Amino acid sequence: MIRMATKLDIEKLAHFLSKCNESSLHHIGYCGQDEQEIKGVLQNEFSDLPFENSIIIAVENDSIIAAIGLDFDEEDQSAEVWGPFVRDRGATDLLPKMWNRLCEQLTISLKYPHFFINIENEIAIDFASDVGADLKGHHYILHKERQNHINESSEKIFKLDSINEEAFQKLHDLAFPNTYYNGQTILSRLNANRVVFCYCDEWGLKGYVFVEADAENGEGTIEYIAVDDRFRKNGVGRKLLLHGLDYLFSYDSITDISLTVEKSERGAIHLYQSAGFNIQHELVFMK
Repeated sequence: MIRMATKLDIEKLAHFLSKCNESSLHHIGYCGQDEQEIKGVLQNEFSDLPFENSIIIAVENDSIIAAIGLDFDEEDQSAEVWGPFVRDRGATDLLPKMWNRLCEQLTISLKYPHFFINIENEIAIDFASDVGADLKGHHYILHKERQNHINESSEKIFKLDSINEEAFQKLHDLAFPNTYYNGQTILSRLNANRVVFCYCDEWGLKGYVFVEADAENGEGTIEYIAVDDRFRKNGVGRKLLLHGLDYLFSYDSITDISLTVEKSERGAIHLYQSAGFNIQHELVFMK
């Protein structure tokens, strides 16, 4: 039976998605692997649309056998596609019907579905292609655990102060001209959990790292890291990265950190690997 999911399905759905994402053959990048974390997202954060309009499931003998969700962004009519999730190839034939019915339930037209799929998940890649999505890029998910982290402090790294705000903003806007947060926006967002650390010496600000800790959900993110072109290949980026990790791992609830890097960004990948990150998955982005 194919039907739209309800709030009553959340516990079973979180378990199903978690089990699917344990295997690279079924893995979807937008969804995590921790069952309780998935449950929390579904309950509190999933989609700009009502839950009942956002996820469709196929059920057999009271068990979920397939699911597709749309984490919808109403502003630009796009959605991160959670799925398709299928643990048994026998349910693959249901996916086109599920997709059509899901789209019919939307109160707003979906113009831009985005897929983030493990390169080994052939079912999902074929499905995304069938609904008109094109390959846009390859990415790595890198992972590091706190137990493998070594603290390497540097007296030249400290929290951003008012003296270096202008230099930080200039470097950030030059390094990331088309990003979602410009330098001024970052400055306005800084608080106890969102911190910019900068590397400064007699030459001034050489680089920075912007990190964000979500202690309640046990998540830490490296939002941005940049080094002035004049001072690259001197270990500044690695020192900043390790300092940012020191900060994030100071929260007891943050035990591991994952991040996404474009496969073509060899310099960034080398930097993260030098700080102890390992490649966990390769994914394709399709839209």
